Amino acid sequence: MIGFAVVGLGMGRARAKQIQETAGAELKMVVDLNAELAQKTGEEFGCAWTTHLEEALGRGDVQVVMVMTPSGLHAKIGMEVARAGKHVITTKPMDVSTAACDQLIQAADTAGVKLAVDYQSRYVDNNFRVAEALHQGWLGQPILGEVRFKWFRSQDYFHHGTGWRGTWAMDGGGSLANQGSHLIDLLLWFMGEPVRVYGETAIMNHQIETEDLGMALLNFKSGAKGAIVGTTTFPASPYFSAEVHGTQGGVLIDAVLEGKMRVFGEGLEEKLNSIINPLHNVVEDMVSALEEGTPLRVDGREGRRTVALLETVYASARQGRAVECR
Repeated sequence: MIGFAVVGLGMGRARAKQIQETAGAELKMVVDLNAELAQKTGEEFGCAWTTHLEEALGRGDVQVVMVMTPSGLHAKIGMEVARAGKHVITTKPMDVSTAACDQLIQAADTAGVKLAVDYQSRYVDNNFRVAEALHQGWLGQPILGEVRFKWFRSQDYFHHGTGWRGTWAMDGGGSLANQGSHLIDLLLWFMGEPVRVYGETAIMNHQIETEDLGMALLNFKSGAKGAIVGTTTFPASPYFSAEVHGTQGGVLIDAVLEGKMRVFGEGLEEKLNSIINPLHNVVEDMVSALEEGTPLRVDGREGRRTVALLETVYASARQGRAVECR
């Protein structure tokens, strides 16, 4: 059994439950600065709890630590975890800057530990099938990839808790960096390396530092085009979608986190259904990596790509022109 600890029990509570439900994983400890929340969660899941990260890092029965804190703390805490000789999983995005991502990657490399980034959409069956089909060339030459979401977030959402959401220091951006991070990761997984980006962002209906509406047009190394649209200003949260097509077929993923999709192209749906997805969450992924030696679906270098693209979109928006990707 692989022992896990979870740090940060906002999003972390759901991941604690996921650990308990995953074969080969065992929840050993939960950590949160809020003692009442930590105790309540520990008692709920029947594991130890603490308000001090050092206690989790000092446990010999903890091999993996999930960092589920605000984005701007992922690298800082992740480096502490790595230096203690524990494997690291951060929630998305990996951090708020590529500089911070690079520090965490270096810390993990130096310590000889594994580093994963939790992009749940990568583990949804149909999303995995589409990625595999693209990499196999079953859609022909890629032409266009798009990701779009329209969600609602109230002003209270940004003020909740410590008020880190919608700040550059802790959120790293707005609708694109927080809510849109899953989709941007998916777009990069599907379409490959971007080479040129034009972005626009705006604050339309919230009192925050970062954008509540963002858009970008992309050119990919393959010659394909891409588009990103994301906002938290819509009156409801009706869709979270991805679309891709090539010269021989196309797929509309109407609900990314559930993988609901429509397939276009002769024989493509049958081919997609033949693909078996062996992993269904990041906990399974880490257990498999440690026990079987399989590669992580999103390691640190892969997770960094989303942050790098976000930085390029924001640079383009500030400069009012297209920007080359580094």
